[in-house]
Parts: sequence; C-alpha cells; structure tokens
Amino acid sequence: MQEKNIYIIFQLDTEDFVTPETDNVLLDLARIFEKHGVKGSFAIVGEKARVLRRRGRADIIEALKRQDVAYQSNFHSVHPTIAEYLKDSDWQAGVEEFIKREGEGARDLKRIFGAKPSAFIQPGGSWAPQAPYAARKMGIKIYADGIFPPQPVWFCNTLAISYSILYRESESGTSKHLEELKKRFAEAVERVGEKGVIVIVLHPCMLQTREFWDAVNFARGKNPEKLAPAPLVSRETYSKRIAEFDEFIGYVASHPHVKVVTYRELPELVEPTPDAISSENALKLAEQAQEKLSYYAAAGHYYTAAETFSILLDFFISLLEGEKPEQIRVKSLLGPTCRIHAQPFNVKIGAFAETCRRLHANLSHAEHIPSEIRVGGRVTGPDAFLKALAHTLLQATRGELPSQVALDAAGETPYVGFDVAEKVKKQWGWIIFPENFSSEKILELTLLQLWTWKPAKIK
Repeated sequence: MQEKNIYIIFQLDTEDFVTPETDNVLLDLARIFEKHGVKGSFAIVGEKARVLRRRGRADIIEALKRQDVAYQSNFHSVHPTIAEYLKDSDWQAGVEEFIKREGEGARDLKRIFGAKPSAFIQPGGSWAPQAPYAARKMGIKIYADGIFPPQPVWFCNTLAISYSILYRESESGTSKHLEELKKRFAEAVERVGEKGVIVIVLHPCMLQTREFWDAVNFARGKNPEKLAPAPLVSRETYSKRIAEFDEFIGYVASHPHVKVVTYRELPELVEPTPDAISSENALKLAEQAQEKLSYYAAAGHYYTAAETFSILLDFFISLLEGEKPEQIRVKSLLGPTCRIHAQPFNVKIGAFAETCRRLHANLSHAEHIPSEIRVGGRVTGPDAFLKALAHTLLQATRGELPSQVALDAAGETPYVGFDVAEKVKKQWGWIIFPENFSSEKILELTLLQLWTWKPAKIK
C-alpha cells in the first residue's frame, strides 16, 4: 500500500455570531466528519463560541470538542479589526496589543472547548506581521491564510500556510459544482506531487445564508449599534448543499493517496529546524549569502536569512579566536524592525572584526537582527553586513583574511520567490475595511520580517 504523504486539512471558518440559524450547520458538518471517520479544523471566532454557550447549545459545543478547534480572532470583522488597530504600531507595541485584544478569545475557546486552539486563522484580509509571532507567544503554533502560500513556510518562527481550495458555498448543491470541486481537488493533488499539504476552506455560515454576515453589518468600516442577521437560503437549497458536502468528504476520505489531518497534527508532520549545523554546511550558506539576500539551503534543510546571520557570525568569531568549530548553534532570530539606506564603503579588517565581536555579544540575548550596524564610525544595514560577513568568512577559511572589507549599499529586502508587497496590498481590498484602507507600517514590517521566511519541509 502506498504511504500517504499528501495531507488534507478541512478548515471551517466558524464566524457568524449574528445569525442563529447558522449554528445548526456546525452540528451537521461535525456529524458528516464523524460519519466518514475524519476530523475538521473549526476556526471559531471568540464571540461565536461565547454565543453558542449563551444560546445553550451544549450539543454543538460537545460535537466540536470531538473535532479540532482553531481560532479566528476574538471579534473577526467588528471594528477595529486586527489590521486597523495595528495600522500604525511598531513591532513590540503591535505584539503586545494583539495579545491583549486576541488573548481573551483564545482563553474563552480553551474554557468552552477544553483545549488550546490548534491554529490562528486570519479573519479576512486583516493582515499584520506581528500576528503570527504574537499567536506563537500565546501558545498557538500555526498561522493560516493571509500572505502565505499553499505549502507551509516558517515566518517569525511560526508555521504558516494558506489554502489551496476555496469551497464555493454559494455555487454548491448542484452536480455541476460537485464535479468541478472534485476536479479542482484532483488537480491540487497532482500539483503537490509526492508530499505536501492541501487546505480546503469552507465557510459553514454560507451554506445557510445568501450573504456574508459581516458584509451585511460591517462593510466599509461600518459598526452598527443593532446587528442584522444574514438572509437565509431555502431549506431545500441547504439540504442539497449539506448532501454535496457529505459526498465530497466521502470522496476525499477514501482517496488512495491522501490522508485527512487537522491543524493540531500539522506541526508533527513538519521537520523541525536543526539545533546545529556543521561548519562545512555553514560555508555552503555563506556561499549563497554572498550572492543574494534570501533563505538558504544546506544538507536538505532550509535556513532563514536571520538564522544564517547568526550562524556565520558565530563561525567567524570562532575563527578570530583561533578555533574551527565542528558544529555551530542555530539561533532563530527575528528580522530587523526598521530599514536604513546606506551608501557603500570600505573598512579595515580590524574595525570589521571589532564590530563582529560586539554583535556576537549583543545577539546572545537579543531577539532581533539589528536594524543598523556601526562599523568603523559609519553605519550600514544587516543586509550589506551579512553579505560582507559571508565573503570575509569564506576568505578566512582559505587563510586569506583581507586587509579591508567592502560593505555594499544597504536597504535590500529578502526575496522569497514572489512579490510579497503586492500580496500585502491585496489584503486591503477586503470589503470590511474602510474605503482606501492601507498601512505603510504593516507593509514595511512585513518586508523586514522576510528575514525569518523559509519553506517548511514535510517529513
């Protein structure tokens, strides 16, 4: 029998706390998953969980306890949304604000469902780079949706992923839609190849309603005093949609080359970052780092630009002390918190070595790569410094320590394979945001934290 290395996650965005009729959808879906012997990851909004409890829906709460419970923010689309309240925040203030506002909902989910949420699912386009890191500090290991690709990556030392298939609820309930859905699933399996993850996103409320609950109430920055329920579809339409979902779950669950898992299981399916790297493989990182700013690969593992900065610095300090280490510790630092633009200049090797020693001492207790680095009385950025460090280290290992070190112009953004800035800006098209919403701070901090980006490897 072929081993199943393609993992399917059903992400069910459980949002609508306004329309009571959407509650029973959760019970129907949970029964379908149980019928087919698999579980879904129900991404529950904090207020939805509290509403279920206030309405006395112990039957739904107990059914969801047997599934996987993830978290989709405390109030989802109620203003201010996550992106709105972090619009002008610096890094640390943003992390603290996120934990303050979103911690309540995470604690309520644990109290109501008996388990810490398995993942944080971004509500709509409400992206901010502090969110994945803050969620991790809250004990939530996965961040889903947002700017991320459909295969898992590491960002700010948090496992992140987005969906491959969006379930089109408003089109569901017809044989045409089911066949098209099966076709899209088969194509996704083909794209993944031998191993990978396919996340399928469903909005349970939209099986029962004709419009999104939040678009009805909170579109374009509105915050009405009285909330209106979303308009419902007919019972016949709902029955057809539930029947279709039942058939689709059966189709996926019985597929010979996939395995249905939950977000709670995903961290165990991903290879962890090694604790150490050999000096030989560290030199392979140095060779790549002197060419471009990105994530790097050696011996079957990926390393972020921030990890590489720390590795190469440790290695160079050992050489300065007359040692060549067999293993170098891997430290998962965060990226810089602001960008500087500096012109190229040259420094003497003594001044460069002195800066390396100072940086090494500082990074032993620091959380971030420094935003600016003073070398020989002038200032450069970590991008230019990493490239110079890589080049100098490679020379030093060949016994050719230079008399001068060249530092290029600073201000570069790590490249991760696509235009992240464009992806961030697309988030701002979410119908819930006020007209022309944007945030230069969110964009800039996102690009800076690309120092922490690398692909995650499925075991």
